[in-house]
Order: sequence, then structure tokens, then C-alpha cells
Amino acid sequence: MKIDNYIAQADEICALPDTCIKIQALMEDETASIDDFATALSCDPLLTSHVLKLANSALYNFSFTIDTLAKAINALGIQAIYSLVLISGSVETLNKLNTQAIDTDRYWRVSINTALILKRLHANKNKKDAERLFMLGLLHNVGELIVCQITPDKAHQCEQYSANLLPKNKQLIELGFTYAELSSTIFENWRFPSDMVETIKLQHTPDDHLEAQWLHLASNMALISVHPELYTIDNLLDDYLLEKFDLCEEKLNDAIDWAHIGSFNLFSFMNPMDSTVY
Repeated sequence: MKIDNYIAQADEICALPDTCIKIQALMEDETASIDDFATALSCDPLLTSHVLKLANSALYNFSFTIDTLAKAINALGIQAIYSLVLISGSVETLNKLNTQAIDTDRYWRVSINTALILKRLHANKNKKDAERLFMLGLLHNVGELIVCQITPDKAHQCEQYSANLLPKNKQLIELGFTYAELSSTIFENWRFPSDMVETIKLQHTPDDHLEAQWLHLASNMALISVHPELYTIDNLLDDYLLEKFDLCEEKLNDAIDWAHIGSFNLFSFMNPMDSTVY
């Protein structure tokens, strides 16, 4: 099956919640007010609860509790709320898919760790954009869940990677494309920000694309964190990028350790079916 077939079926089997679409429309409306955003969100209690959980998670580590939409909007701003809505709506949609053919524990641990590592590496570089970076990391590989829903046997085969056969190469062998390619097209159809679509598309071949280089590093570090028996810093990370970003082994291990700690209060939200793992 070609990637176009997966994309066509993805449009049929999963779509963003209506509230996400309303928020997207408000973001494009220059006359929209904060009250308009609050009203749209308040009509969706489930999505609102997800946004509040994220606002009180390791994504921010606030010293105070955010327990209302008004407090969330005041503390974070509309752009941040928009990103949290997209994260929450995406997770809500993806958790409805049938993913029994793969290890969803492994999938979400890699995704959450990628998100937290990316945020940690940028801790002193781009604090105002934390939730967008988190979104990039968390959703960088959603194509796997789409393939699992449509052709579970293929998804299971793609999961059989090894120390000598990286996940992206196993995907090319089994599918003829990578999950990154499929993910970026799905997000393009969901009208996600174009810079996010481009970064996810280029995560395996970032060339000179700065944000894709960071995502490339973070996703590989997440593989190391989840599969220490297969991958290490020495054999998986690009020396050129480590030197470019001045990342010593101490900084890398700090980011990995921080992701392990931060994942505890995020896992049950992202993957409620397997929350007993933690």
C-alpha cells in the first residue's frame, strides 16, 4: 500500500474534535477576543480538562495550580492555549484508534520522552515556546498509530527494529516511507502550523533546518532512553550536531534523566489504557 492510500484512509478514520477546529478558526480571526476562546473551550469539558492537566504537568512545572480556563489563559496566553488544544485534541483522536498490534507503552514513552527532552534542551534558549516544542516532540511519530489502525501487520513488522536496523530504516523496508512522512501530511491536512509540518517531515534528514536538527537529536535520545539495550549516545547521536549545539554527555544524560522523571505525570494522560505501568 502506498502512502497516498494511508493518507486517504487517515482522513476517514480520524479527525480533530470540533472544538479544535473552532479554536483554529478563532486564531485566524483578528477580531476574536479572549472571551471567545474561553467560550469555545468551555463547551468541551473533556478537552478543557486535558488542557488543564497539561498546564499542571511537567511541561511547565508551575509552583501554583491552574484550575480554571481563565487562570490558564492569563498564565499562558492564547498562543500557548492554542498549542495545548492541538495537543489535547490530537491525543483524544489518536487514543480512539485500534493500536493492539504494537506496544503502545513503548510508543508513548518514546513520544513523551522526545517531547520532554526537546523542551529540556531548549530550556535556556526558547522558554516562551515550550508548548510548541513539546507538541513537536510528542506528535512527531503519529504516523505509526495510523499504520497500526489500517495495516496492523505492517506496524507490527516495523516495530521489529534492532541495534543494526534503526526504526526509520525498518519503516522504509516494510512501507516504502517513514512514519515522519505520513505524520507531516496528516498534520498538514489537520491545518497545523506549517513550520511544525515541515519540522516533522525533515526530522530524519534535517540538513540545515535548525528545528528539525533539534527534533532529530531529541527523538534519537528518546530511543536511547527507552532502549538502552540497543542504543547509546556514542552509536546513535550525530557528532556534528552535538558539537554544533555544545552538548556534552553530561547535558545529554541530564535531559534523558529529566524526561524519565517528567514522564510520570504525563503518561496516564497520553496513554490511559496502560497507565498502570507507572
